[in-house]
Amino acid sequence: MKCNDRRRLLEDRYVLDFERLLEVRSRRNHLLAQWVCSLIGRNDRDAYVAEVIEAGSSAPGDEVILRKVLKDLKDAGEDVDGATIQNEMHELMFMAAEDMARESVKNESF
Repeated sequence: MKCNDRRRLLEDRYVLDFERLLEVRSRRNHLLAQWVCSLIGRNDRDAYVAEVIEAGSSAPGDEVILRKVLKDLKDAGEDVDGATIQNEMHELMFMAAEDMARESVKNESF
């Protein structure tokens, strides 16, 4: 295999891995928004999910989402700290990744 071919394969793999990471984070943010929505008792779940997704797209990293949901929880009178939210985000990231992996296997079997 030529050096340029190998380089191209690595670049393609990097792009694919990055796209997968973005998809997993998006799914995680969706799940997080649903979790927070149930805690604060909002009836407009789809609107709240959109708010969280939008907050997550405004800046890289998880800090913006963490601050948003922490503020929303505190505004609703929920006593939830940042560490609890971070732990939930971590668990939901695994759930989102597992969901994607299951979907990938399911799609490959067709």
